[in-house]
Amino acid sequence: MADDMGAAKERRILVAVDESEESMNALSWCLKNVLVSTSSSKDTLILLYVKPPRVVYSALDGTGYLFSSDIMETMQKYSNDIADCVIEKAKRMCREQFQDVKGGDNDRAW
Repeated sequence: MADDMGAAKERRILVAVDESEESMNALSWCLKNVLVSTSSSKDTLILLYVKPPRVVYSALDGTGYLFSSDIMETMQKYSNDIADCVIEKAKRMCREQFQDVKGGDNDRAW
């Protein structure tokens, strides 16, 4: 066999998270039942948050009002804030379960 019986296998586990309580329950279940909490473990947990597609607005909305660039920027910032909040909550859950959690180099790809 090419695999050593005592060697830890490297696994990458993807968990999708969003604002719902169900996704946090799925992450909690994964942390308790799938990830191995040993120092020799080579498990990598990948948290994935997919921002909903941005609604395309014309320069005029249905009532004839113009959307300014400030409003569009505010909507984008709000979307980014939600994504950051969801990922922070998921990271906090991971740290509570495993003290030796390491984040990725990129906040967006933690």
